[in-house]
Amino acid sequence: MKLLRWILFPISALYGGLMSFRNHLYNIGKKPQVEFDRTVISVGNLSMGGTGKTPMVEYLIRLLQKDYRLATLSRGYGRKTRGYRMASETDTAETMGDEPYQYYRKFGANISVCVGEERVIAIPSAIMEKEDIEVFLLDDAYQHRKVARDFNILLSDFNHPFYEDYILPTGELRESRSGAKRADCVIITKSPETIDEQERREIKANVKVYLGEKPVFFSRIIYDEPKPVFKEQLGELIKGSTVLLLTAIADNKMFKTEVERNYSIKQEFVFQDHHGFTAKDLDGLLTYLQTQKEEIKIVTTEKDMVRLLTLAEHPLFKKTTAFYIPIRFEMEEEEKFTSRLFKVLEQKKNLN
Repeated sequence: MKLLRWILFPISALYGGLMSFRNHLYNIGKKPQVEFDRTVISVGNLSMGGTGKTPMVEYLIRLLQKDYRLATLSRGYGRKTRGYRMASETDTAETMGDEPYQYYRKFGANISVCVGEERVIAIPSAIMEKEDIEVFLLDDAYQHRKVARDFNILLSDFNHPFYEDYILPTGELRESRSGAKRADCVIITKSPETIDEQERREIKANVKVYLGEKPVFFSRIIYDEPKPVFKEQLGELIKGSTVLLLTAIADNKMFKTEVERNYSIKQEFVFQDHHGFTAKDLDGLLTYLQTQKEEIKIVTTEKDMVRLLTLAEHPLFKKTTAFYIPIRFEMEEEEKFTSRLFKVLEQKKNLN
């Protein structure tokens, strides 16, 4: 691995230099940022996916939806449509992308869910469609600097912190570690239930090298009870059951570990992140299950679940039941975090 890093280092240096120059132009005002009269909260990371942006956005929705009229805005990665779009009853994961459609299925009655490659165009488009939107939650927008934001949240995986990573393609960073200084806070995600205080201090110290004196929070993922992918398939997944694991996410290690705690994984079918499941993919699962004598259920993630919904009539789901495991974001020092966030919201409200 060290040899490969040395080989790729010149490419990383060139890419990192280009990103640093781009950021410098924004910092000195040569590249303008567009400010809006609505509160803009950004959730993002320095690395390539897998830090927990989706559960963090859902956490913010639950936190704010009673007091503010919200809109989520994502690029809509993996969708088969282009341009700005606000979710409606006719949409699917194919038209919106998996994460936005997940937001819509969960919160669509209370929030607006939007997608658009150019967020600087999508925000005014959303306001024209729903003038009462007060707060935009930008999903995966840390490097999208055309839109000025009022609160910039940077996520970093506990197991793969940005301060130990390298710029693409040597590592997985989209820009240099110094980009963390643009954040208003850093949230360490996927933390274990208990963290040694010495380790906690070390992590904070490593982050603050780049962040300065702004706050560092710790959070964890909570797994809820499995639910059937299709409501028509009643039943429950009994602990100890033999299961087939189906995933298409950036990093399935943590999810796999959780499944292994409660069930016996007979086989895995792993696809690349945001993979759009096809009938041919499910044919492979069905062929495998037909070779097995015991009953095997399917277990998948919530993000993968929304991409299966259009395939409800596939023979696979006559053969067995598919379950997904919902997740929640749990924040340490929640009162301290929410206090900072609501202060920003109130300040923006007073400006308008």
